[in-house]
Amino acid sequence: MIDFLGNEKALWLLWALPAVLVPAYIWCFWKKSQALKNFAGTDMLKKINITVSLKKQVLKAVLLLCAFVIIIVALTEPRWNPKPQKIKRKGRDICILLDTSRSMLAEDINPSRLERSKIAISDLLETLGGDRIALMTFAGNSVVKCPLTQDYAFVRMALANITA
Repeated sequence: MIDFLGNEKALWLLWALPAVLVPAYIWCFWKKSQALKNFAGTDMLKKINITVSLKKQVLKAVLLLCAFVIIIVALTEPRWNPKPQKIKRKGRDICILLDTSRSMLAEDINPSRLERSKIAISDLLETLGGDRIALMTFAGNSVVKCPLTQDYAFVRMALANITA
């Protein structure tokens, strides 16, 4: 069981919770019925037929207790296979650095140098498969626009948002 649970210290709540919640819920039920009797009186309650359904209250208490038990089980961090496994990943990690200084806006080639670079990066993305790619820009200071990822759609979106 120790291998199954990530946080077995939370299990003490399974014992403490019913010991606190059940008496508290019974006390609240009793206070509610007392307040109703004090408000209208026993004779008046019989005339207007207001009854506190014991079945509904018990069902409510059981469902509430089940919800707390599920929360406590979640707090124990159950896991199926706690032993770490090494997974071999094929592919390269590629980091593309893109200059976004004003010199990239020069139109000595059509379109501008920046747009031409973005087109070249998009073409590169078409040829990649299984590689992780990162995108950084620099113009004095470097900025990570996209961390290493295999989500090429996100890289394309980050690339489209780059301006000088």
